[in-house]
Amino acid sequence: MRQLILNQLKCNETEDWGADECRLEVYVDGTLQPYLKRSLNNGQTWALNQAFSFQNFVDIKLWDEDSPDADDLLGAVRITANPTPAATAAFTRDGANYQLRYQVVPAPSTSPVDAAIATFKQSNQPGVWPHVSKADLLDDIQKTLANPLQVNQNYTPFCGPTAIVFELVSKQPARYVSLCQALYETGQFRSRTKVVKPSQGLLQSKVRSGMSTADWMLIATLRDTENLIFPVTGDSGSVGNNIAGITTPWEMKGWIYEILGYDQVEFESTFVYGEFDAMRAADAARSQGGVAFLMIHSAMLGGATPAIAHPNHWVAYLGGLQIDNGVWYSHDSGKIRFNCYSWGKQYTVDLCEGPFEDYMWGVVTGR
Repeated sequence: MRQLILNQLKCNETEDWGADECRLEVYVDGTLQPYLKRSLNNGQTWALNQAFSFQNFVDIKLWDEDSPDADDLLGAVRITANPTPAATAAFTRDGANYQLRYQVVPAPSTSPVDAAIATFKQSNQPGVWPHVSKADLLDDIQKTLANPLQVNQNYTPFCGPTAIVFELVSKQPARYVSLCQALYETGQFRSRTKVVKPSQGLLQSKVRSGMSTADWMLIATLRDTENLIFPVTGDSGSVGNNIAGITTPWEMKGWIYEILGYDQVEFESTFVYGEFDAMRAADAARSQGGVAFLMIHSAMLGGATPAIAHPNHWVAYLGGLQIDNGVWYSHDSGKIRFNCYSWGKQYTVDLCEGPFEDYMWGVVTGR
């Protein structure tokens, strides 16, 4: 293990006229950390004083936020595990000129996850959720870290954000702890470019029956922040309120970018055709260290056969793809098999081509 120490970022020349709205993104072994943000002008220096423990590499990207225009990437650098007492990196795209000073030194013996848990336990900051106990929350977090399959939407209609949180725990456990701590103590947390803040109605709501404290607080917050009209409360799983939990492909794309930190996010619709090709794209994304989420009808997981299938559920793709294309002269003669996550466990889907196509509606990938 190594520790990267970011000392300072100096602006020699901005990209824009006047100051740049700088956002520094740090990816530790592929995992996005809470972003760093500050306005900088020519000649100004930003004392970062940030440390990150890593195994193989750290990627750093510098952006200039140009709302309402798209953000501009000013440069990117990969820092390896080779020790160095003093080093520099430059960000010089689009006419900008920034210099980053950093060090790579031996890392402390404590793992990032253990350090995050210790930080939360030792914090004296009171919580802002009146119905959430810190002891219960920490207990739930540690159980979830030991087995990410503990993440479970239960009977709530929050399949989309639940699948996102499952991958967050699986791939970025230390960040999962940090987000839970920030949400508990401050009632909000920073995603990649936004501040995620639940409504007061959710903050004051009791934990949903059947869900763990940690699952409810984070999953309901993700769902709530996307609901401009329909608020989420402790009874949002009841009949008549399920519209509050519907997740669209563009919301999944947004969470993959903002929460999981993947740059390349794509939706491949299979409303008309292309189910097997979409699954191959899902498998390729996961094999490259990314994520994939399938929009399906829940009958794919063994539920009741619907009279007319429609998309009503999201699952996280877990690999194990096997496709038999069948024979060209016999329609629907193919078969497919793969693993996915939903409802707190791993499922193995093993279907003939016909019913699979009936229940499959699209794939969102991030890499």
